[in-house]
Amino acid sequence: MKISINLLPPELTAQKKKSVKFIKIQFIGISIVLVMIFLSSLTLALRILQNRNISLYQARVAGAEQRVSDLKNTQASLTLLKNRLQVIDQYLGVASKQTSIYQLVDKLLPQSAVVSSISVDQTGGVTFVAVLPDNSALESLVTNLTDTEENKEKFSQVTIESLNRDKQGLYRTSLRIKAI
Repeated sequence: MKISINLLPPELTAQKKKSVKFIKIQFIGISIVLVMIFLSSLTLALRILQNRNISLYQARVAGAEQRVSDLKNTQASLTLLKNRLQVIDQYLGVASKQTSIYQLVDKLLPQSAVVSSISVDQTGGVTFVAVLPDNSALESLVTNLTDTEENKEKFSQVTIESLNRDKQGLYRTSLRIKAI
């Protein structure tokens, strides 16, 4: 067994313990400051990288918006030209779809039918009200409108919306024709 004798005064030992404790605290403090600086620089680097990515995406979006606005102008020009072409076709006598459908319906109506109203919409659909003198005229009208040879395959659907017979035996019918 070895015996050690400490001849140093106790104040010096206490002061040495305080200085070792102070050095440990300084080391921990400096380590914390260095870690904070590292994390701050890392955060700053990520922010710069994200800003650059955001700028790239904003540039792409701006380019796409520019192309869309260019296409809107082109669409407006094409619509204007289409409208002008329709006006020119009307002046040159080219029959529109509505005109050809109206003429076909007029041709398919029996001679004895009296039309009280007729309307043709933009798609070529026709709605009309007719008065027919007898059952054979009504049958002839429905046959002509539904026969694909007679209607030149221009009608996709013929609907009888109403059918009435009055005291004199006249048939009043309302028909809707859907054009192809």
